[in-house]
Amino acid sequence: MELVLKSAEINLPKEIDNLEALKAELIPKLEKYNNLVVTADSIKEAKADRAALNKLKTAIDDQRKEIKKQYLEPYNVLENQCKEVLALIDAPIQAIDKQIKAFDNIEENEKYTELTTAFAALEAPEWISLDTVLNPKWKNKTAKTDSLISEMTAKTKELVEGLEKITDMYKAEPYLLSVTEFFKQHKDFSKTAVYALQMSAAYKKEQAEKEKAAALQNTFQNAPQDAPTVSNESILPEAQTQQETQPIQSQPIYKGRFEVEATKEQLQALGNFMKANGIKFTTIK
Repeated sequence: MELVLKSAEINLPKEIDNLEALKAELIPKLEKYNNLVVTADSIKEAKADRAALNKLKTAIDDQRKEIKKQYLEPYNVLENQCKEVLALIDAPIQAIDKQIKAFDNIEENEKYTELTTAFAALEAPEWISLDTVLNPKWKNKTAKTDSLISEMTAKTKELVEGLEKITDMYKAEPYLLSVTEFFKQHKDFSKTAVYALQMSAAYKKEQAEKEKAAALQNTFQNAPQDAPTVSNESILPEAQTQQETQPIQSQPIYKGRFEVEATKEQLQALGNFMKANGIKFTTIK
């Protein structure tokens, strides 16, 4: 079966026969327009020249379009005939393709069912799903079921062992739960290790702040009856501009100045401590 084309002799123009003579006549006449300066006195003549040039241009272009149409007429006949034959061929192709896709869907569903059964047999923890360990290219014909199951089994084992390793590494740390939950969510050992470092730094900073606050409070509890003036960039509780209490008159009065660095709650505790002990203090904004 083959396509047999019928040739036809068509007498159509191929080129402008007097091209050079036409150019030789036009160029000198058009040369004057290259440096033309239109003035108020010559605008009427310029408009007339423009109209004449446009008329000549249109006449030449209309001839080109007419010749192009003549060239395309036999091609359009051939194109329409080819499309008619292609439509005949496309109909059975689409019918066959539809049935092939139906068989492919059946095979795909059977394959997925087999993979689901194999995954269930692994008894993986609930934070590991089938989609997590299944190769996203499992639908490809080249991805064999046995290989996919082996790959899935290895990935599940790797994640379980990864969680065990993370748990063992940070079992003594107070942020263990946060780190293990991060691993369960992201399922990436390297990312979890970075997250654990961040948690460790945050925890150490928090502990240092608590120790500093405890030391500060201990200093006040054991300090002599001095009367300090507290300076801090943060405003003490209740935004006092000047809080005074009656000093104990039986003891000598001293003045001192220091800065504290503490949380809002610690500053409140410090202010309450000084008020409770009758210490005069001034907050500095």
